[in-house]
Amino acid sequence: MTGSTVYVRGQPLSLGERIGKGGEGEVYKVVGQPDLAVKLYTLKDTSHRQQKVVAMIESALFSRSSLVAYPIGALESASGKFLGFTMNLVKGHRPLHDLYAPGPRKQNFPNADFRFLVRSATNVARAIAQVHLSGCVIGDINHSGLLVSSDATVALIDADSFQFLNGKDRFLCSVGVPEYTPPELQGVDFSKTIRTSNHDCFGLAVVIFQILFMGRHPFVGTVRTGEIPPLHENIRRFSYAYTDVRNVGMDQPPGTPSIAGFSESLSRMFEIAFSQTGVTARPDAMSWINALEVLEKSLVKCDENSLHFLPKDADECPWCSMEEELSTVLFLPYYGGPFGPQGVVSSLQGFSFDAVCRLIDSVQLPTRDSPNFPAVALQPSPGAVNARPITTESYKSVWIAIAAICALFVFPAGFLLWIPLIIWGFSKERSVSRVRPDAFLSAFEAASLRMESAVDLWRNRVGLSALFLLKDSLGIARKQYTELQATEEALIARYRSERRERQLQAFLSGFDLSKAKIRGIGPAKLAVLTSYGIDNASDIVRTRLLAIPGFGPENTKPLLEWRKGVERRFVYQALENDADRREVSRIRFDISQKRLALQTTLASGSVTFAQSAARVKAVISIDDPAIRLAHRQLCQAKTDLEFLGIQVPNSLSKRGATAPSVTPRQSVGRGAGTARPVSNSSSAGTSCPKCGGLMVRRRARRGTNAGNYFWGCLRYPSCKGTRSL
Repeated sequence: MTGSTVYVRGQPLSLGERIGKGGEGEVYKVVGQPDLAVKLYTLKDTSHRQQKVVAMIESALFSRSSLVAYPIGALESASGKFLGFTMNLVKGHRPLHDLYAPGPRKQNFPNADFRFLVRSATNVARAIAQVHLSGCVIGDINHSGLLVSSDATVALIDADSFQFLNGKDRFLCSVGVPEYTPPELQGVDFSKTIRTSNHDCFGLAVVIFQILFMGRHPFVGTVRTGEIPPLHENIRRFSYAYTDVRNVGMDQPPGTPSIAGFSESLSRMFEIAFSQTGVTARPDAMSWINALEVLEKSLVKCDENSLHFLPKDADECPWCSMEEELSTVLFLPYYGGPFGPQGVVSSLQGFSFDAVCRLIDSVQLPTRDSPNFPAVALQPSPGAVNARPITTESYKSVWIAIAAICALFVFPAGFLLWIPLIIWGFSKERSVSRVRPDAFLSAFEAASLRMESAVDLWRNRVGLSALFLLKDSLGIARKQYTELQATEEALIARYRSERRERQLQAFLSGFDLSKAKIRGIGPAKLAVLTSYGIDNASDIVRTRLLAIPGFGPENTKPLLEWRKGVERRFVYQALENDADRREVSRIRFDISQKRLALQTTLASGSVTFAQSAARVKAVISIDDPAIRLAHRQLCQAKTDLEFLGIQVPNSLSKRGATAPSVTPRQSVGRGAGTARPVSNSSSAGTSCPKCGGLMVRRRARRGTNAGNYFWGCLRYPSCKGTRSL
């Protein structure tokens, strides 16, 4: 059809190159009009479609949104036959699948980080919101109808399939993709079903989930028993694999983050969208826009990987965990210029490693890391004196009383003498109470704990803890700096030894599963593969495929055959090429940035280290009132124990834990770290909300709940169910 002439209101248009083809028609550019495109139908009967297109044009829907390719003018042949319509040309955009799946994203959006993904998800919601404001319902939401540009703007195509109610005329959307269709519409006849914006909101939630979570479909998970159900059946049953509050018989796929730990607000919105509650009221497009804008503002750079961005309140970096568990790379670094960054500072001006080392080594550290403990001479406390054990004299008074009783029976006539002796002897015995060691041991334990806490606080106040932490960090930085050159050479040598395999993997990565025609692999199985991180030919590995529940050898065989066919087309380039030079440049750039960061750390840290050491030495010998009070209380408790003849314990009460020494500990400067210790105590009846299994007590590493404990599933990470303590 290229070169043919069509007409809009009698005005001729010359068709340029074909830029798209679908089941209903073909899309062409228009010669001389770079912002215009035409869609020519290939349907045998276009009468119903003609009525819908004309109604859309007459309603001027195209004037209500710049993000949707609505029909602008009806196309006719020279004889007046309806052919299709004109629309705004969507330029520089790619299908959404090329963005959310990591493999295609690294090919088509190599500079996209998680911030870009969040912005794109926001713009998807914004485009759909404009459709709803125009009075239309999309109906057939899917990843091929949503296009994304390099600046994260989003456009919608196939607008002529939208549902459009125009007065008494009802132009329905007669198609739909099961993976994006809400549970209540699974299996219905779309040609007879009026859809609502709430139905669209299910598909919108699925799309946003896929963008944010690396192409994973929210209804694809690891089944605990039996065969994996079809995707549409999971949707029909509301079997949302990532739920934290319902048992759906599935766990989320390996390597995927906990939604609640990632963002509590998004977790609640996804839960509503994918549960029975949402059948009547799912989060709408504007709600997603607001939530995603908040998410984008909350993103911070990961401490471990500068390419990773995550919500500041996240329990942990989800992308570090995913990359480690799946042995993959989710985001690529960006390097300007043909073979590397241009004008990048790689060394700190005036930096001298030898001079920095001399300064660090010349610093004299304090000779002690504990406070002054003033000598105290204490008497037993009144409580200890009152609790004094029975003395020999006390026992004598008791025997005198007993002897007086005996004498009373033998010489009753002397009762005037014996009775006073009996009363005196027993009253003397009662005036001396017996020792109750538990109270004094508890007092000593409390005083020991106060002493240890006071010493820890003192170390922080005088700067000892920070000083030794700085010393350790500078030692690590020195070691890393001296190893940089060897590390760079080793990385380059390793890359060159792996050139063939790297070329092969790069070649295979260019073959996207979503664009391949493979026997037995339809949209539903493709969604399952993507949810397990398999989206291009390089991911097709027998062990990875067989690890997918329900996939098995029968489904694996055609995929492996397809990969072999692709691999046969690979040609190894033995000579160094631009890709090799880019990779070597990338390695050197990474090392140069690490060198610059270490130089900055060492240059500023060495000066701070010297200044801190001088300040600590000046204040370490100053008498501290808090230490003096805590030390006096501990000495008093120890004096009372010794006075009462109770052994001063080396362990605390009955718990068997090592007692804190009165003299402060010798190790200093060790932080709590970021490890998440797990208690060995079970939940004693608290069951996991996701799988129904046992739970154990865990501690949050970061986020708003950092340092606090919660119940976590014993099967973590395969199950990420949690409950509050």
